[in-house]
Amino acid sequence: MATHPGLNLRVQITDTNVDFYRDSVDMALRYGAPSDTNLYGFKICDVPRLLCASPDYLSRHGRPIHPDDLENHNGLFYQLQDIPFDLWTFKRGDEEYRVKMTGDRASNDGDLVRRWCVAGRGLAIKSCLDMSDDLLAGRVTTIMPDYAPPVSELWLICPTRQSITPAMRLLRDDLRAKVGELMNAMIAGGFFPPDRLSGGKKDA
Repeated sequence: MATHPGLNLRVQITDTNVDFYRDSVDMALRYGAPSDTNLYGFKICDVPRLLCASPDYLSRHGRPIHPDDLENHNGLFYQLQDIPFDLWTFKRGDEEYRVKMTGDRASNDGDLVRRWCVAGRGLAIKSCLDMSDDLLAGRVTTIMPDYAPPVSELWLICPTRQSITPAMRLLRDDLRAKVGELMNAMIAGGFFPPDRLSGGKKDA
């Protein structure tokens, strides 16, 4: 905003997909490629998802090193329409592992799941962007780095082609630059390898 004082910003924060017309939203930032072919937008980046826990939790419960070890740990889950995402998937090379987790906490608020993780309540699979401040500050750490959850994508989307304005392109460029800085900091910190960002091509 300081760089572009002519811009006005109004932000709605929700973990559910917005209805552009009902909610009078010009554009949305969303994890995952849009499934609605009527929507337009730009891919900002690939987003590695990480298995995270606080140092305090690991000191009390031990550090899992293989997906089979997770049965002894408490999962923290994001849930949608009262259905928790408790089936966790990991890949190592060509091998895939699926673990049906148990846990005592679930929420439709992704940031609440993050705060539980920081507070040492259990393990969580979260976007590296959601956890970036906590990772870089040492409040949480990554676990089982050789076993990677599926990579997500971050998209900036809008309802019509006419909605792709110069302001939206400016926001796209700023987001790509700032997210790129965060990704480089996390790679330098050893939280994930650079090849986790190799999937997919950005739209122009």
